[in-house]
Amino acid sequence: MSEFKGVNPGDKYFSELMLRLVGFDKEGVPCSFGTAFVLRSYLLVTARHVVEEFLKRATPDDSPYEFSFTFWAIQIEWRGEEHRYNIWQVVNIYFSAHSDICLLHVGAYNDTAAEYPNWKCFPVSLDPPSVGEKVIGFGFHATCLDGSRVRRNGGCEHLELNDQASKSVGHVKQIYMLGRDSAMLPFPCFEVDCRFDPGMSGGLVINSTSELIGVICSSMIVEKENFSHVAMIWPVMAILVDFRHDGPPPNGRQPLSKLVDYGIWRPRGWERVIVEMQPNTSIPKVTYLG
Repeated sequence: MSEFKGVNPGDKYFSELMLRLVGFDKEGVPCSFGTAFVLRSYLLVTARHVVEEFLKRATPDDSPYEFSFTFWAIQIEWRGEEHRYNIWQVVNIYFSAHSDICLLHVGAYNDTAAEYPNWKCFPVSLDPPSVGEKVIGFGFHATCLDGSRVRRNGGCEHLELNDQASKSVGHVKQIYMLGRDSAMLPFPCFEVDCRFDPGMSGGLVINSTSELIGVICSSMIVEKENFSHVAMIWPVMAILVDFRHDGPPPNGRQPLSKLVDYGIWRPRGWERVIVEMQPNTSIPKVTYLG
């Protein structure tokens, strides 16, 4: 049976792992438009459609073809019994060519973010779950920014953030290794009976051993039953990321899988995900050998 309830407000680990995405709509009003979570230091994950919908929502009706966007990821960090907002500005967006997944490269926007000591993240399993397996999804919804003061030029003066952090427990119903259909869900995903409310898209889904296995991408109620889908995480390995040119390898624009090649990251199941550069295209091919 599925279960939906709020996250314990005192769960300090959760508050650092999960971030709210905040930006401007086309009227210049601050809005929250989805959930993101930490994959690695300065690298967040959300759903591709979350960012695409925000870009449409934020583009002025009379905008030119090129338009500059500014948005942030808001993290709550606890220091003892006190908490503070870490504001991270999104400096690069990396869309997956193979799934409803998006990576966000962030940099510190305020002083508290610049002082943030250590990034926390879940262990990752690139292997798909099994039918019947218990899963838990996390995300934010019912977010309100009333009282916030944000300058239209991208400056954040004051933040008033109220939302509901929830977790939804359910079970895997179906696995779609090549996608459920050619229109709505044409990417590797799995069906769950979890309830995911609007705003939770982009949140993480973990398995029974607390490993990250997917990204919340859709939800609806069919005949009083929850009918939700989660994007599998393994296609993230083929997303092209701009790594630093002046640091240790990998350097420049490379698939995320290069972190595995250089021994920097070892998610479970990495050896079953093959990323290959194809001739006459800049988009890597990704295959799960399972």
